[in-house]
Order: sequence, then C-alpha cells, then structure tokens
Amino acid sequence: MRFLKLLILAAIVAIGLVDLPAQDKLGAGTYKGTYSGAGGAGDIHLALKADGKGGFSAEVGFTIGGEEVPAKVTSMKVDGAKIDMVYDFDLQGAKLQSAIQGTLSGKTLAGTYKTSADGAAVDEGTWKTTAQ
Repeated sequence: MRFLKLLILAAIVAIGLVDLPAQDKLGAGTYKGTYSGAGGAGDIHLALKADGKGGFSAEVGFTIGGEEVPAKVTSMKVDGAKIDMVYDFDLQGAKLQSAIQGTLSGKTLAGTYKTSADGAAVDEGTWKTTAQ
C-alpha cells in the first residue's frame, strides 16, 4: 500500500499537477541588511557577480558608527544556498579579518560572523540581508 501511494505521488509530480518546493540557491545579486555583535551594529551589503566560470566574485562592505568600511574578499565558497566568505579590512589603522557563514532562505541571506586581528578574536555576531 505504501509503495502504491509513493507511485501515485511520483506520477502526480511528474505530470505537473503538484509542485514540490524548490531548493533555495544563491545567485548573482545584491543583498543589503544589518549586522549585530558585541562590538556594535551597523549596515552590511554583499554583491555576488557571476564570474563567467560557473562561480561568483563578491564585494562586501559595512558601516561602523555610520561610516562605510570597504573590505577585500580573500576567499569565498558558494554551495547551493550556503555561503562562506572571508574578507580583510582596515579599521583605524588596525588590520582585521572577518569570516562569515550564511544561508539563503527565500530572499533572506543571513548567518554569523567572527572577526579577528592577528589571529585573536575581536568580535562575533549575526547578520541578516535581503535580496534587492
């Protein structure tokens, strides 16, 4: 009986009477939102661009105290709906690095970050953006 139910469901899906939910997948686009951690909060923006090789290049920036802080992406991995990115930035003469992990759900790309300086933890928190 169970096999018959699965067979009927498979047939219904195959002929298009019922749509199964699509898996979220990161694509090229701009994502804007906010971050919050022990060291403060501000705006964050990510831009993913197709690199012509089946992957992406990225730009990232954020604000601290209302001032824009540009960053340089040093590594990035996109796997379906998940992103892992590392970027470097300078803040008042200090060289820092943040590592972010996030997952896309609908139009929301959100996750966590950890910031370090010379290998020592400086800050960590969460971020949340929306596709524009």
